[in-house]
Amino acid sequence: IPRPSSLIEDSPKKPLTLACFFCRKRKIACQSPPAGSLDRSCNQCSKRKLKCVYPATSRRGIRPRVYDLTDDLFRRPSVSVSL
Repeated sequence: IPRPSSLIEDSPKKPLTLACFFCRKRKIACQSPPAGSLDRSCNQCSKRKLKCVYPATSRRGIRPRVYDLTDDLFRRPSVSVSL
């Protein structure tokens, strides 16, 4: 069965847009500057004349779980053997 062309993704996916730290903190829309611009400030930081800093990586997806040794001790029921 031929698939409609609208379901086939021929165009490359657009890059993931990350919000700068200021916009993340305020939970506001962060519009990153165009790729070729010299000023790398987003629209919100430009209005406020702030230094615009972006995170190095995205926080999306499954994060690895951090295990703590003290958590393991509290989860196991203590079994005492009496003779």
